[in-house]
Amino acid sequence: MRVAVTGAGGFVGAPLVRCLLANGCDVAALVRSPAALDTFADVRHRLTCITGDLRSDAVGRALELFRPDACIHAAWYAVPGRYQHGIENLDSVVATASLLKPLTRTTCRRFVMIGTCAQYQPVEDSLTETSADNPGTLYAACKQAAWMMTAGAAAECGGTAVNARLFQVYGPREPEARMVPSVIRSLLASKRCPLTTGSQIRDFLHVEDVADALAMVARRTDVTGVVNVAGGRPVAVADVARSIGVQLHRAELLGFGERPASADDPPSLWARPGRLHDIGWRPRRDLPDGLRHTIAWWKERVTNGR
Repeated sequence: MRVAVTGAGGFVGAPLVRCLLANGCDVAALVRSPAALDTFADVRHRLTCITGDLRSDAVGRALELFRPDACIHAAWYAVPGRYQHGIENLDSVVATASLLKPLTRTTCRRFVMIGTCAQYQPVEDSLTETSADNPGTLYAACKQAAWMMTAGAAAECGGTAVNARLFQVYGPREPEARMVPSVIRSLLASKRCPLTTGSQIRDFLHVEDVADALAMVARRTDVTGVVNVAGGRPVAVADVARSIGVQLHRAELLGFGERPASADDPPSLWARPGRLHDIGWRPRRDLPDGLRHTIAWWKERVTNGR
């Protein structure tokens, strides 16, 4: 199977590319800058590398030459602390439209749009793939618009489409400002880590499990529509922080309640990944194991001064 991956050098995109290669796929890695390909130094000879802005004609022509069977669209504006309300989300919608147009002229008939749990109306209980949508931020609204465009484009060319909605992804290479890496880095430096009360319920899934789920969905053309990419195991944010603190023997540095919660931070966001379970997918790492793996990765970076 020939698969194009946008945002291939990103937090989710990079392990996704490796997972697809491991499953025998022929992969085109689309990145904005050649520097984003550095993470693939050991496998670059196995990739078709396409660099440039998704809105450029050159990227469109390169896709037409690659002739993908499927495209997984992971590229999006994602600056921590800003992406929820950043006007740059509109640029990502334009880039999605620019990507879809040449794709429909190729052999691509499988479209996987990476979405977000924020497209749902938050509820106290679990979210299923039939739960109501209510995107409450510009980010979520733009993701919803991109999904509707993707589904429409796929239908026009006789293809199928999936909106893979990610929940709380963590793991190596996660942006430093996000919760898990910020706690790990603070505790590794023996610094106090101010946190909210941590009462928010979330659904954490290791990035390698996310990549595995996305690779499976891309190959299963019988799966269409919304797919929850989540572990299905609700956990309080405070318990995740405590687990990191215990593993690093620095739990006393966790300052719960020392930071205010964001006004648009829902109290509960967790899912039942019914469609993934229906096709036999299960996460390989539980939360303690995933955090150990992530902590080890950050320890190595700190030790090597990176």
